[in-house]
Order: sequence, then structure tokens, then C-alpha cells
Amino acid sequence: MEISNDFSKASRFSDIGRFYVTNFVTHVAAALAPGTSILDAGAGECAYKKYFSHCIYKSVDLAVGDCNWHYEHLDYVSPLHELPIADGSFDAVLCTQVLEHLNKPLESVKEIYRILKPGGKLYLTAPMAHCEHQTPHDFFRYTSFGLKYLCEEAGFKTVDIAPFGGLLVRWAYELPRGLELFPPARLNNWKGLLLAPFKKIMFAVIRITQMVFLALDRFDYEKNDPFGWRLIAVK
Repeated sequence: MEISNDFSKASRFSDIGRFYVTNFVTHVAAALAPGTSILDAGAGECAYKKYFSHCIYKSVDLAVGDCNWHYEHLDYVSPLHELPIADGSFDAVLCTQVLEHLNKPLESVKEIYRILKPGGKLYLTAPMAHCEHQTPHDFFRYTSFGLKYLCEEAGFKTVDIAPFGGLLVRWAYELPRGLELFPPARLNNWKGLLLAPFKKIMFAVIRITQMVFLALDRFDYEKNDPFGWRLIAVK
């Protein structure tokens, strides 16, 4: 299966945010019994399909997020607020880093609730801090209270929300973006070539700082300022 951006392979330091999300997904997959029916809602290129080989995996996406992605592996092409799926069809729904891209988030969560079987679970992640991406299909950022409101308003009985680290994890997640300030080192770009040694030094400094931040994050006991959240809701 061809994937142009397999973010599931991101290392802890190259993309801390995606590393945390993928770690959550792998734990979800390991906890599901063989034969569990699961819908990957907003699946994109289905990068997480490999973790659910023991399940009945289906995928849906509107297929507009990234023009370079391969969407031909999708089972359904549809907006999440109008799913072409019968009531009570799935045991579980996975929805990772998608909610911010939905212009009708409440309607979408209600649709997810509708297609779940009684007792079915929604496994969701959403950012609270992130630059604009996959524009213009980028609409919201979420607090834990906003996520809980959406799920409870949709009808979910219990909602368990936890942060992806605390403030220092968020800072470690944001730090590599500083490298984007450096122009590319190309033969036709003398500024990039001139600054290339400084970029390498900055890269090393960022890596060391990330390690320190990740080690010290354990002392952030409130963890009310993370880069994002993971959520498990039960119908």
C-alpha cells in the first residue's frame, strides 16, 4: 500500500506530537479483540491500518486534506457529518488529528455516535496547539472541556480525556519549527549555504533542549497546557 507521508514512523524527536498520537493508536489496537469492527474516520492514506490487521478495518475520509496523499485505499469518501453507513455498524471508531479539520465538528461526532453499536467506543485525538495546516481545511483547536462538550452533546455516556504531556512536552514539540526560519541550503541560495553551519548547530541545540524538556515534564502536575489530547468515549 503506497503512502506518501507515513507519519506513523515519526520518531519521538522528529515529530513529538505524532509520536504521542501513534503510541496511543498502538495501545488502542493492542486492546481490541480479534474481529472487532473499527472505522478509521478521517483516515487519509490509512497509515494506521497496519496496526489493525486482527480487526475488521474500514476507512473514510473526504480526501481533500493533502493533494499529494494517496486516497485510493479508502472504503468510503465522505464528509464525517454525513457518513454513508448504517446505524450501529461498528464496535469502535478511530479519529486521530481530524477534528480540527471539520467545519461541522458536533454534527460529525453525532454521526460517529450513530454508527457505533451500543457500548461501542470512540478513540479520538485532537490538538490544542498547532500551526495552520492542510489549509484551507483547518478550522479549530480544542480544550479538554470543548472535547467533553462535543461528546456529551452527541450522546456519549462516559468520556475519558487525558493530555499528551504538559507544557514542557508542548515546548519540545514546538522547538523544531525554529529550523524553518533558515532558508534552504541550495547552490542558487547563498544565504542558505552561508547559514547551513549555524542551522546544524541549532539542530543540535534543539535536540538537547528537547531531551531536557521531556525529562522535566514529569514535574508539570497540572498538565493543562499540552499540545493536544487523547479521548476515549463510550456509547
